[in-house]
Formats: sequence, structure tokens, C-alpha cells
Amino acid sequence: MLKRAFFSLYLLVVLAIFAAGWGLDRFYQSMVPSTHSDAADQALFALLQTRLDTNLPETSLAAALQQESQAIGLRADLYRLDDFARSTLREQIASGERVAVSGSEQYRELYQRLGDSAYVLRLQIPRQPVEGQSVRDLLLLVFYLLLAGVIFLWIWPLIRDLRSLQQQTHSFGRGTPSERISLHSRSAVYQLGVEFNRMQARIDELLDSYREMTYAVSHELRTPLTRMKFALELGEQITQSPQMQKHLASLRADVAEMDTLINQLLSYAGFEAQTQVLIQQPGDLAALVRQWQTNQGVFSAHIQWQLMDELNGDFIYCEWPLMECVLHNLLSNASRYARECVRVTLRREGEDAVVLVEDDGRGILPADRERVFESFVRLRKTTEVKGFGLGLAIVRRIMGWHLGSCRVLDSELGGACLELRWPQPAVSGRLSDSP
Repeated sequence: MLKRAFFSLYLLVVLAIFAAGWGLDRFYQSMVPSTHSDAADQALFALLQTRLDTNLPETSLAAALQQESQAIGLRADLYRLDDFARSTLREQIASGERVAVSGSEQYRELYQRLGDSAYVLRLQIPRQPVEGQSVRDLLLLVFYLLLAGVIFLWIWPLIRDLRSLQQQTHSFGRGTPSERISLHSRSAVYQLGVEFNRMQARIDELLDSYREMTYAVSHELRTPLTRMKFALELGEQITQSPQMQKHLASLRADVAEMDTLINQLLSYAGFEAQTQVLIQQPGDLAALVRQWQTNQGVFSAHIQWQLMDELNGDFIYCEWPLMECVLHNLLSNASRYARECVRVTLRREGEDAVVLVEDDGRGILPADRERVFESFVRLRKTTEVKGFGLGLAIVRRIMGWHLGSCRVLDSELGGACLELRWPQPAVSGRLSDSP
């Protein structure tokens, strides 16, 4: 994009200068013609004046002028001084000056009054090639080329440095490790590069602190949780009171919830630290869903599962550990909010793989369909539905690494529909064809 911007700007500036210079030169030549008359012109007018009798009637004088002009091979016309409007040109002619006017590219026009009479003689003299005109044109071309070179030497380093900033921003935005940008101190965007490096260093520092804090807190919480689990086991063996057993069961559920939160925090921090260099391999996506379908103990046992496999045995390319995490989060989320049914649809649309996970729950309002992908966002904080608001945030991040998308749609079942879509490589095949 910056290359296109460079060439468009460069051509625009060069062509604008060329057009302006050429146009102004032509305009000046047409508006301010040369009034110089050389010795040949003077001799020609003197010859005609000596051979023309201004005392003759106008018609006779015009006929004589026509005869003389044919003899010398030039076009001559006769005017009266009153035919000219009052202007500087008329004043010059009336004073007896010989005035040259740039008539056209082929001819130049000369005007001079015939003695003290009321007549003005006009001659049209063919233009002669100007000596050295080709040299002048060559020098003009060299001038414009030098000007274009100067503009290039000024614009190209600027575009080059901006392109370096663009590449650095792109790499930093994708989380790819990269060195700090280095620009020459004389660069027009040097200060911008310095501020960008400072911002990048600050963001890296904050991300490192965040990861260290997440890992430290999560690992430090595991030790007291382990002691609490051990104490709960001992308490169940010691006490036989139903009331105490009820309290211990409630405490055990709280400990399990904290343990799940710690695991999700560690997983989320691990995804934040991932370099996003994916190793995509072909596999059977339908078989993975069927495996979870048969093992409903992982999710809610009362849910009816439906699988619509439209892949017809086609390969699906992805990084399978990450895609398993995505599908597990979506199926777990759908089973928590569904009333009776969860439906999974697998298909190919053009060059994209598409997965739809639908439920017959309450659905998601259009105003909340982007918020659900933010970290720690829970739309319904109830005791019946457990969660920490990290599952869909992880899903969107993984789909972004696959250059795909995840969005919320309306479901035919009445609830929400989560659509996964990511591009597939040009390699195609069927699972039945694999060795």
C-alpha cells in the first residue's frame, strides 16, 4: 500500500510541476509576445513604403500592396489606424513604432504605420526555426529530470521509513517477536520511531508483568487449595453429621470452582504468551465431535445432541489441540444454556471451513453479541449457570490465529448460534484417500 502511495504521490508531484512549467511558459509566450523586430524586417518595411504611394485612394493602395506582397511572397494587409481600439498597441503603432505580435505557431505578425498617413501595414512572416531550439528543449528536459530526481530523493526515504513503521506495527499487532525499529536520526519520522519503540517497550513490560502475576497468583493459590482438599477428605472421614456433610459438600464445590478458575487463568495466560505460529494438519472434525457426543458426561447429561455432518469425509486443516479447546468451550457453553437440545453443523463454504454450534436456550441479545467475546464478561450471573467469562474470549483469540472469525447468530432452535469460520489451504483431499 505504501509503495502505491509513493508512486502515486511521486507521479502527481512530477506531472504537476511539468504541466505547470510548460503551461506557464506557453501562457507567457501568448500573453507577452516579443516586440523585437530585426534588421530584415526593417528593410522589408522600408522597401514597401518606398514602393507604395500613400496619396492614392484606399482601393488603389490596397491593390498595389497586394501586387507587391505577391512579388515578395508574403501576405500583406492594409488597415486604417481607426480600425484599432484604443490601447497600448494602437499608441505604439500611431507613434510610428514597428510592433511584432505572436500570431500563431506558423506566422508572426508585424504592424507599422505608413509614414504620417492614416494607413497601417500588416505583414505575416513565416516563423523560422530558432537556432539552438533542440538544445533548449534538451536542457529543459534535463531540468525536469533533475527536479524529478530531487523529489525522489526527498520522498523515497520518507516512504521507506513509514513502510518500516508499518511492518513493525503489523508484527507487533500480531504478537510476533521483533526487534525495535531503527531509523536514521535525520529521518523525517525519527521522533515517531522513537516514540513507537518507547510504546512497544512499555506494552511488552506490562504484558510480561501481567503474565508473571497471573502465573504467580495461580500457582500460589494451588498450595492452599490442595491443603483444603486434604482437610475436606479428612473431615468427611471424621464427622458423620448430615448437617456437617452438607457444609463440607458446599465447601468442596467452592474449592472445585476455584480450582477451575485457576486452570482457566493459566490456560488464558498461556494463550496470551503463545507466539501464534500454527502447525495446521488435516483431520476428521466430525469424528472429534462424535467422540464428545458419546461421552456426554463431560457436559450436561440431559442434553440431546445433534450432529449434521456435511463435510462428506473432507479433510479439515487446523491446529488440532487449539481447535479441540475451541470446540470444548463452545459445546460446554451451549450445554450450560440449552434447555433440551444442542446441534453441531459441519460444512465447507467455498475455501472456508464452517462450524455452527446452536442451542435452544434464551439466546443472546444483539447488543451483547460482541461483549460475550471480552475477557471476564458474563451476561447472566446466576447460581444455576457457572462460568468465569473466559471461554469465548479464548475461542475468538484462537480463531484469530487461524485467520478466521467467531460470531453470534440467531439459531433456528430459538437460542444462540456460534459460527466458526476459517480459511482452508489450497491442498484438498478426503479422509478415505489418506494412507
